[in-house]
Amino acid sequence: MKRIAIIGGGPAGLTAAIEGAKLGLEVELFDQYKIGDHIRCAEGFFDTLDLLGEPKDGLRFKVDALDFKVKTTYSFPTGEDIKLWMIDRQEWQIGLAKEARELGVQIHENSPISKDKFKELSANYDYIIDSSGAPSVTSKAHGWQSFYKETSGLTAQYTMLGDFTKYKDKIFAAILDRHKGYYWVFPKGDREANVGLIIFDDTTDNLWNVLEEIIEREKLTSYERTRKLGGICPVIMPENLVHGNSLLTGDAAGLVSALHGGGIDNACISGKIAAECIANNEVDQYDSKVRKVLANKLNGEKHFANVAYGMNQTILEGIFKMLHRSDKSIGEYGFLTGQAENFLKLKAIRSVIPVLLKK
Repeated sequence: MKRIAIIGGGPAGLTAAIEGAKLGLEVELFDQYKIGDHIRCAEGFFDTLDLLGEPKDGLRFKVDALDFKVKTTYSFPTGEDIKLWMIDRQEWQIGLAKEARELGVQIHENSPISKDKFKELSANYDYIIDSSGAPSVTSKAHGWQSFYKETSGLTAQYTMLGDFTKYKDKIFAAILDRHKGYYWVFPKGDREANVGLIIFDDTTDNLWNVLEEIIEREKLTSYERTRKLGGICPVIMPENLVHGNSLLTGDAAGLVSALHGGGIDNACISGKIAAECIANNEVDQYDSKVRKVLANKLNGEKHFANVAYGMNQTILEGIFKMLHRSDKSIGEYGFLTGQAENFLKLKAIRSVIPVLLKK
């Protein structure tokens, strides 16, 4: 029986643990904290490729509409093609950990992995699945951790308490005017929401000051801030996803969308593929299998993001107005369902911004 050590109890690590146990692997998982603590994302579960299904635990609501703001706010129904739920990440991950333990996975909480401990795991286990986030433990051990800083978006966000009833069953996003990126209000219920921003360009601006400006703009200044979150979102895959006997998954593998900053679904998919490759003696194919499933989607989202975030806001406003008048659901356009680049090929879009579509 193959022994695997998983570093990190987030979406990728827990999915890999469950899949590995189901496939007959002997699995131990090491998390730096307690499972479900130190969540750093906006908690939207976005199944862009329709491969995962509705989350079992922590579900708050199915998102029925997306509100986008450039200068004006436009509301789009999600339709059948958008599989997007708001969840409580802590509850969801605790639920996954419970499932993993019931399958025989040993979970070691409050167990950070140092460089020395990583070497020990490499020697004592057949494989390591590195789901430690960015920068990954593997990168620190092999000396290339600076890669993440150079290829990541930056986030700043709060969990806030107040009256969020106007966002019921929907989420709100708005294009930033001074940076490549956007800000959001993701409600977790009528009285709680995650409010934050992500940027994909170099800046000397203090992101917390930018976020406070946004909070004032959206008339949320009086709301209580209960958690302060932030970090990097790696949006480019390293050249190799396998280093020695360590397989990179999730954020450690750079699997975050450059369009919207989400990566929970990509993390889960990569964790599942990693466990399958180990069980089937196909570790040499792990890198290619991940890229086959996710690369086109991630590259398409990156291409769309480069166009959208670099576009004149008057033109972008015109595009959203045109889309809104068409009375279609947002999923019918494809740019939030793993087909971002195809969206740019629509005849109507080409007629508005032909020069921006030239390669």
